[in-house]
Amino acid sequence: MKIIEKEGKSTSKIIAEFMEEHNLKLEDFKFEVIEKGSSGFLNIFGAKPTKIRFILPDIADDIKVYTEQLLKHLTADYESVVVNFKDNTYFIKISSSKNPGYLIGKEAKLLDSIQHIINQMINKKEKKQVRIQVDVNDYRQKRKKALINKVTALKDKVAKRGKSITLEPLDAANRKIVHKIIEKDKQLKTMTIGDGEFKRVVILPPTNDKKPPVKEKKVNDGKRKPRYRSRKS
Repeated sequence: MKIIEKEGKSTSKIIAEFMEEHNLKLEDFKFEVIEKGSSGFLNIFGAKPTKIRFILPDIADDIKVYTEQLLKHLTADYESVVVNFKDNTYFIKISSSKNPGYLIGKEAKLLDSIQHIINQMINKKEKKQVRIQVDVNDYRQKRKKALINKVTALKDKVAKRGKSITLEPLDAANRKIVHKIIEKDKQLKTMTIGDGEFKRVVILPPTNDKKPPVKEKKVNDGKRKPRYRSRKS
């Protein structure tokens, strides 16, 4: 969070000037009066200004507040919401012991929807692109590990049998994981097919780039080979 201290003649005037200076609404920040001012004797001698401390939440604070509000709206049972920033992404970790499956949904569709809504809310407020990933009880990490193991096994299968294999529809993040795994194998390649947010990745077998050997043509040098006739006995 960001803390800014201002002073002036009155509380209302300081707050109004602060809101105008930072283009904020009253609900966008918190404040506390550090010291109440006094006009002094005859408004001249011993006058003291009013001091106010303004507390501005950072993006992580906003993300946590929006996430908790959304979870309450969904009447979801959860214990905690933790927001961490790493690799230019805000990671939201939701802990839920009673019914985590409700927040995840079938094929993680509800979890993806929660992530999409929070992304839209934060991007609109910040007026810039902010990357956010939402996870419940480390579901995405477990799913990522399972996907890596699955693709590694399929990769070996494609290499041995020489036949392509098409994976189930995946979102952009999981497709990126598949492409990175296959890139390590110089013989195999990948191809993305389908439309929309969820697309399929095809693991392609090694291609035979070797050209068949060219047969040398026999050149007739003009000399006739002698013919031998067999005699009948």
